Amino acid sequence: MSSDERAVSEVVGFVLVFTLVIGTVTIVYAGGFSGLDATRDAERVNNAERAFDVMANNFEQLASGDAPNRATEIKLSEASLSTTSNRLTTINASGIDSAAGANPVAIRYDSGTGSQIVYELGAVIRVDDGNAVMIREPDFLFADNRTVVRYISPRGSGQGVGGSTTTLVRGEKQSTALLATQSPATNVTIRMRTHPERAPVWASYFEREIEAATGSSIDCDTTSVDATTDRVVCYGFTVDSLAVSRVRVDVELT
Repeated sequence: MSSDERAVSEVVGFVLVFTLVIGTVTIVYAGGFSGLDATRDAERVNNAERAFDVMANNFEQLASGDAPNRATEIKLSEASLSTTSNRLTTINASGIDSAAGANPVAIRYDSGTGSQIVYELGAVIRVDDGNAVMIREPDFLFADNRTVVRYISPRGSGQGVGGSTTTLVRGEKQSTALLATQSPATNVTIRMRTHPERAPVWASYFEREIEAATGSSIDCDTTSVDATTDRVVCYGFTVDSLAVSRVRVDVELT
C-alpha cells in the first residue's frame, strides 16, 4: 500500500472513530439530561404532595378549633397553584328537612408535566396523567354503623399563582355549623360534584367506607354534568346515627 493510500485510510478511520465518539457522547448527554429532568419533575411533585398533606393537617386543626388561622408554604418550580370553582356536596336522609351540604373550592397544584395534587373536601388526591389516587382521606367517619361527616369547606375561588416562587396558602376559620343529626338514619344519600378525573376515587372511597360502616355493599353511580364536572351519587344506605357539620375556611394564596 502506498503512502497516499495509507494516509487516506488513516483519515477515514479517524473520521469514523470521531463520528462514533461524538454520537455516543450525544446519546449519553441527551439521555442523561432527560433522566435528570424526569427525576427533578418527580421530586417537585413529591414535595408538593408533602406540602398538601401539611396543609390538610393545618385545615383539620382549624376545624377542630386548635387555631384561628394557619399558613402553609408551597414551593413552585415552573408550576402553578390555583383555587377552582365551587362544587356542591350534599347528604340527605329520611326525616331531614333539607340536604346537609357544602359548596367548597378545591386547591390545585399543577406541575405542568401531567401531574396534579388536589385538596378537595378534606381529602388530598394525586393525579398522574389522568389517573387519580386518594393519598389522604377526608375528615369523615364511617364505622360501627355510624356516619359522621365534617365538611372542611374552603372558600375563595378564582385565585392563581404560577412560575418559580414560594407561595403561602393562608386559611382562616370563618364559621362552624351543625347541619343535620338523625338517629337512626335511613335512606341516606350522598351526592357530590367533582372533576371527572377524581370522580372514580371518590366513588371507590364512599363504597369502601359505607360497606365498612354498615356491612352491606353499595354501588355509587357516576354521571357526567359537563366537560369539567361529574356527579357521584351513593344511594340509600342505613346507619344507627348520622351527623353532618360544616367548617368554612377562607383561603388566600399569597
